[in-house]
Amino acid sequence: MIDRIHGGSPSRNFIDFSAPSNPLGPPTPSEGLLKECIKSHSYTSYPSYERLLTSLSEYWKIGREYIVPVNGSAEALSLIPLILRSDNIIILEPNFGDHEIMASALGIRLVRPTIKLVENRQYVNIDDIIKATRTPGKNLLILSRPNNPTGFCINKREVEEIASSVNAHIIIDEAFIEISDCEPMKPTESYILLRSQTKVFSTHGLRLGEIITMDKKFLKEFSSSMQAWPIDSITNCFYSKILMMKDIREYIKRARELLKKERDFIKGKISSKVNVFDSKTAFFLIRHDSLPNPSFKQKLMEVGIYIRDASSFFGLNRNYSRISIRNHEDNKKLVESINGVIDND
Repeated sequence: MIDRIHGGSPSRNFIDFSAPSNPLGPPTPSEGLLKECIKSHSYTSYPSYERLLTSLSEYWKIGREYIVPVNGSAEALSLIPLILRSDNIIILEPNFGDHEIMASALGIRLVRPTIKLVENRQYVNIDDIIKATRTPGKNLLILSRPNNPTGFCINKREVEEIASSVNAHIIIDEAFIEISDCEPMKPTESYILLRSQTKVFSTHGLRLGEIITMDKKFLKEFSSSMQAWPIDSITNCFYSKILMMKDIREYIKRARELLKKERDFIKGKISSKVNVFDSKTAFFLIRHDSLPNPSFKQKLMEVGIYIRDASSFFGLNRNYSRISIRNHEDNKKLVESINGVIDND
């Protein structure tokens, strides 16, 4: 197996701040819906995605002919470069580490313009991104909004400027969009949107994402290249039901409100020795020069806190970590623990 680096605590003895998701946890009806799906014996037959497509269509308010469900957005990110026969992947870094693994395995060149990190803010140079897409060959540009691990959200106007200026296929990965203060992009023929339910509903083990675009030619090519049943019967049944629940939007709204409140709390209480970068979503990128990793992470583990060492992300070093936002009591312990190991070092 390839040794991939992701968030996720190896033990229940830690409070896990390494894997970002909805701090409310799964919607209250989730367990009951899963029991219904098991009781219906949906797992005894091959899944049909008709009901799921209807649910996704109503959920996103777009025709079902523009949606292809996938086994999490990671599946789409793996298949798209193959389908497009890309020579180069231009990716705004830092970003999802699996892109480098995939590109190396397929002999695809990575071109890596970066998000600029200055004090506690972030910005991009649009000209750098446009210039990168002029690399000879078939180019695929990947933008994440909000970006993981920085929490930065490239605005819609900048995305539209890029889309109108480049000769490249564009993927916009919006896996965290619903639990962010980022305005979602509207589907067009100019780019491919990736969305995901696993982060929004805090259901990491039930993998569902979708490709959304009005480029029907691409959707046909992608659908023809997929395995026949990318989503298992239980997951298919679960999301078909939960996406149609009348109060699901209220659940997401409450999550966004909680995240904003807790972002303000963490930024206001954390030690001045820690640089907390502005974020639009469920995690922060922090810089802690006085105590680099692995010492920073190890000292936090000693007091029961598990974070994500961000040095594996392109362009970042041992002075960076990613911390996810949880409920208020957990966040209080996080801040107290970070302040304790930093101020006493």
